[in-house]
Amino acid sequence: MAWMRRVMTYVMVWSGATTLAVLLVWFGARPVLHNAVFGDPPAQPVVGGRPSVSPPAETSAPPNVDSSTVATPSTPSKSPSAKASPSTLDHTYVVRGGKVVLAITDTSAQLVSAVPNPGYAVQTWHGDQWLRVDFANADRTSSVIAAWNGHAPTVQSTE
Repeated sequence: MAWMRRVMTYVMVWSGATTLAVLLVWFGARPVLHNAVFGDPPAQPVVGGRPSVSPPAETSAPPNVDSSTVATPSTPSKSPSAKASPSTLDHTYVVRGGKVVLAITDTSAQLVSAVPNPGYAVQTWHGDQWLRVDFANADRTSSVIAAWNGHAPTVQSTE
């Protein structure tokens, strides 16, 4: 009888450990496999151009961007509002921290979406003649800055 109790104890411990391991693997690997099969989640639009996170009070103007490089859009495409304004194009800018989509016309730029990469948080700011999107994690910040003060919009990115 003691022998049977010992065997049943080992079987129960083994079953519990196996169940726990399967659950950990399922919930840990499932999101990774889902993204690998179906791709990244779609970009979320920024509604009304409002900041997704409140910016610090001291950031009322765009920072000095002397050390930045000019970003080049990857695949411009016609925006849905292109019917009203034929010169509106959506441009996608990819930086280390995420992806920014801007609707650019001859005289202005508007944020369509900002999607951070895993581990990054997104913040947006905008003024009358500029907008800025920051992707930040614990030790890095990537930015996309658009300005159109009396000239055609220019877009710069910093890593």
